[in-house]
Amino acid sequence: MLHALWLGGASLAIVPVQAANWELQPRVATGYRYSDNYRLGLPGTEIEVSGGELDAAVTLGTVDPRTRFEITPRIRATYFPDEREEDSTDYFVDALLFDETPRRRTGVGASFSRQDVVRSELPGPEIDLGLGQPEIGDSGNTLRRNRRDLFRVAPYWEYDLSQRHVLELMAQYTDASFDNHFEGQQVDWSELVGSAGFGFRVSPRSLLLVRAVASRYETTRTADGYGGELEWRTDVSELSRFYMRLGGQRTEPEQGESHTSVVAGIGGDWTGQRNRLFLDLLRSIDPVAAGEIVERYQLKLRLEHDVSQRVAWLVGARALRDDPIDDASTYPRREYLTAETGFELRLHRAWAMRATYNYVWQEYSDEPDDASSNGVFVSLVYEPRRAE
Repeated sequence: MLHALWLGGASLAIVPVQAANWELQPRVATGYRYSDNYRLGLPGTEIEVSGGELDAAVTLGTVDPRTRFEITPRIRATYFPDEREEDSTDYFVDALLFDETPRRRTGVGASFSRQDVVRSELPGPEIDLGLGQPEIGDSGNTLRRNRRDLFRVAPYWEYDLSQRHVLELMAQYTDASFDNHFEGQQVDWSELVGSAGFGFRVSPRSLLLVRAVASRYETTRTADGYGGELEWRTDVSELSRFYMRLGGQRTEPEQGESHTSVVAGIGGDWTGQRNRLFLDLLRSIDPVAAGEIVERYQLKLRLEHDVSQRVAWLVGARALRDDPIDDASTYPRREYLTAETGFELRLHRAWAMRATYNYVWQEYSDEPDDASSNGVFVSLVYEPRRAE
């Protein structure tokens, strides 16, 4: 389950970095953002914003075939002249250290973010975590102004016992805290997950894994979870991969009845000469900021198509449904969808113009109506080390 974090995500290391070449990769995007319902309020309570946005990041990393280390600080700021209360400055730091030998692969990942709840509780269609890794924690409550700090660390170790047999150990700890505590809407939560797996290489490209998983959830209630999974994953090519996962989890709260759930996932990441498709469908047990533990169904989609050497078209979507695992809970069912489409025009090797349209929709089962918003973001992107 955590395998994808070090493959495509951000992390921090458990092995020393040897002398290596270093490279710097900056990326700056600045432009104009508009939304007709920024906080996704119900009809009649919409807040419309328009103004400037700056998103700047720089990645410092090693160029080494065995040991990979990189760290990426990032800042994002908005300026809405007619709605100054909605302005925010958000901070992020992602890091990765990964070391590989012919028989061993090990690493640890870490990330930290401090951002306004509009972004943390209404996630966009971007792919923040890798294949098979559920996005967790958001509950969609943004009507109260607040900020959230989130810290995540995830060590990983995999060892080839033989040419066909593999042992893997993984863990992940996630902690979220809010500046202000609003019961039933924005409360602190944490999740600790650990797993041990044994795998059999069906072929040089395919691996069948049996995995035991244990979890600890802390929010307004505390619960322990344990279960098992069967996973098959295959490298379709050097740049494409696919996986399937099926298992079960028993969740035992300190108070209340225990619950047994199915956990599952299926998806792939395919890259060709002109296209990249990311598709992932997941069912998981996760804490959310409303102070509940939920069964989450989640779909993540991203498609990028190079129309020509200078023009690219993109589409992305994230859809989810949350159901409380406790039948006696008053937490309503939540359904959420965000989708975007747009294009990118390469003006120069280092410069591009990007324009996207974004749609967001949300519904709670206990509210009289749903909420939706439409948004546009037009930006100029500077990325001098972007690959051709």
